[in-house]
Amino acid sequence: MNKIFLAFTISFLLCFSWGSQAFNLSDKAEVSLLTCGPSKQVHALYGHSAIRVHDPARRVDVVFNYGVFSFSEPNFVYRFAKGQTDYLLAAEKYENFLESYRRSQRRIDEQILNLTQSEKQQLLGYLIWNAKPENREYRYNFFMDNCATRVRDVVEKHVDGKLTFSEETGLGMTFREHVDAYQRVLPWINFGIHLTLGSPSDEIATAYQEMFLPDFLMSHFAEAQIQAEGESRSLVKETRMIYEPEKTQKSGFQLLDPSLVLGILLVVLVLVSYKQYKQRKASLWIDYVLLFVTGLIGLVLLWFVTYSEHPAMHPNYNLWWAVPTNLVFPFLWMVRKWRPALAWYWKALSVWLLVFFLFNLLTPQAFPFSFYLLTAMMLCRALLHSFLALKASREVC
Repeated sequence: MNKIFLAFTISFLLCFSWGSQAFNLSDKAEVSLLTCGPSKQVHALYGHSAIRVHDPARRVDVVFNYGVFSFSEPNFVYRFAKGQTDYLLAAEKYENFLESYRRSQRRIDEQILNLTQSEKQQLLGYLIWNAKPENREYRYNFFMDNCATRVRDVVEKHVDGKLTFSEETGLGMTFREHVDAYQRVLPWINFGIHLTLGSPSDEIATAYQEMFLPDFLMSHFAEAQIQAEGESRSLVKETRMIYEPEKTQKSGFQLLDPSLVLGILLVVLVLVSYKQYKQRKASLWIDYVLLFVTGLIGLVLLWFVTYSEHPAMHPNYNLWWAVPTNLVFPFLWMVRKWRPALAWYWKALSVWLLVFFLFNLLTPQAFPFSFYLLTAMMLCRALLHSFLALKASREVC
């Protein structure tokens, strides 16, 4: 985390350390939602949301950002995987915020909120309190508690009345489908994320839940109403385009897309396996690679299901086809004298994967097409060994 950035945050808060009541916004003050477009950086794939407080009469222009974290924190990757990542709220100068997103060529939209003077005041008071060192940290939850949902909740709690969102504006998509639309620009990252997401991510997201994504927070804010004392007013007073980068060509089909790569490998594998069946001899290095890959995936997923606190990661039915025991089996199969006794494993694996193909649609989890291709490769090799063993037994008889 940038020390200068932290120093500014602390000094900003110290200016109001005697309490937010002492700092009164002028009638020129505006509170707005900033929505920043996505980028191809993994942590910024889904965009970003923040709150801007601008009071030209008081010379205040500050952004409150719930998306601050640090890669340099000890064991960051492990804690992120385990679901123990703490994000925090921090404040920074608007001009610095704007410049950082300009450098990364990310769109910025601003929605001026239609708030009364008292609503602006109480919202600012809460943000100042929330950004203090003892209050600023929160446990990050990707779908339910992030930079976008925090903004929604803060605004919702500090309007004088009830903030209503129309459920009819929801797209009726699952959480998985929502994130997939953003992750496609990084196909293999998308592949890995789908591996770790369990069946909870295949639940339909309501219009309210869709606001975990900044773009949807912006669209739902545009339609939201504040209802109080029998009257209703729009939440958003005005929408502005703050910065629009030069248009770049959208990424279309990619040659290294997982489905294409695995599809080609499957065709080659089927042809090689058929040839080996005719020759009655299997090339084991292919089996070792596939067993290692699927077994390692299964072991990682088993860890996520057992230890991760992310609620969207368990149960995970990818463990049906990514069998963890595949990681151990190659080392046993290397011992030639054990192979006759271990031949049953190939038959059991064949049946297990065939059952997956027959009944996977009955599970409450969606499987990307590339997962079927990888499973078909493992099934192909398991069937090869099963048929070779059956042919050998018939010849003996």
